[in-house]
Amino acid sequence: MAIAHSEQRTAPVGPNAPQHLGEENVGSRRRRWPRRLLLGIGVAVLVFLGVCAYFFTAYELRAHPGPRSVGSAVHSFQGSGSGPSAASAAYGEPTAGVYTMTGEGLEHISLPPNSQKDGTVMPVTVSHLALGCWHWRLDYNVAHWQDYVFCPSALGLLQPTSHIYQAWDFGGMSITNLSTITCPANTIVVPPDPRPGTVLSWACPERSTAVGPGVSSTTARIIGLETLRIGGVAVPVVEEQQSGTVSGTQTGSVTSDWWFLASTGLPVRVDRHIVVHSTSPIGTITYTEDGSGQLTSLTPRT
Repeated sequence: MAIAHSEQRTAPVGPNAPQHLGEENVGSRRRRWPRRLLLGIGVAVLVFLGVCAYFFTAYELRAHPGPRSVGSAVHSFQGSGSGPSAASAAYGEPTAGVYTMTGEGLEHISLPPNSQKDGTVMPVTVSHLALGCWHWRLDYNVAHWQDYVFCPSALGLLQPTSHIYQAWDFGGMSITNLSTITCPANTIVVPPDPRPGTVLSWACPERSTAVGPGVSSTTARIIGLETLRIGGVAVPVVEEQQSGTVSGTQTGSVTSDWWFLASTGLPVRVDRHIVVHSTSPIGTITYTEDGSGQLTSLTPRT
């Protein structure tokens, strides 16, 4: 009876051993690297998407500024220490206090798109300064205000300085800007004898905390004398149209119509249209502003 023998082969060892030995383990090691790489990419993608989702959500839920209350403006005025009134050769000083202006307005930034509205009721604060000058401030809302210093003189109503402040909330970040416009000391905004057709002009350096230096140039033309009803009372006013340009780090145009009280030069109505362009790493940013407002009374709160 033949006995079957089983043959068991053993793998040769030594320097001449086939090189395919261990390929399975090598392959396993090679397959583990892509998994780790994919895991790292996946984590990075998740983090990126999370950051994008955060900023998108924050942007969508960003705060929109509301109107500044007249009561808040009165409280600020009471602590400002407004000086005494002083006589003037051409114009008297308006009564100090907080006036109320009603109107509407909208400001818009193109990139990233954002808008904010003026209050339908806006406080206007008048404070007396030294040498017969007075300070006029209009709060469009809690994040946007503009002010002027007016100085009555024998030359007319002078306008030496003004400021514009604005804050924008983009959700994940916020931007504030304060523009300071300093005009020559003899800048006349309303002449002592405001005849229709009279033309005035001035150019003033402007410096903004967010965008840098520039120049604000304005040409003003007296439209004429007329009457407006303020608080049910017809009062004489001087209507003036101002056309301006902005140059420097920003470029654009500013068109506004002003109605000044004939006795004091107090602005009682303002209509405005502004278009300004700024360059940035993400492209040209266009800012537009349109609005109007008129005082409801010539008797301020104090």
